[in-house]
Amino acid sequence: MEFIAVFVFTLLVTGLLAVVLYYTRNTRYRPTRRQILKLLRGVEARTTERAAWEMFIGYPLYYDPELDRIRQCCVEIEEGSDELPPASPGLNGYLYDRAGRERIAKLADELARLIEKEPVYREF
Repeated sequence: MEFIAVFVFTLLVTGLLAVVLYYTRNTRYRPTRRQILKLLRGVEARTTERAAWEMFIGYPLYYDPELDRIRQCCVEIEEGSDELPPASPGLNGYLYDRAGRERIAKLADELARLIEKEPVYREF
């Protein structure tokens, strides 16, 4: 009798877990261009946190090739490239030194131009 009770209880718990996993939504990192622009502008304004910055440069953005290209440029600033060394850490809450922030500002301006060019649509 105990075996049947344990079996039924385990079956219910497993079934409930399966239902919960089936109906819950997968979490994903899918920032918009405006969110990334805010992140890039925040590097200059000292409002971007290190964790948010590392999340941005650490995950490819396959859904937006232009945004992923900007992300790759930010990775080059972080890690360096053949032509340029990595940006030095900043002081007083800045992520990067002045030269690194200038390079990020250029990317932010480029992203702002991309945002201006993107088509506007409304859902009715």
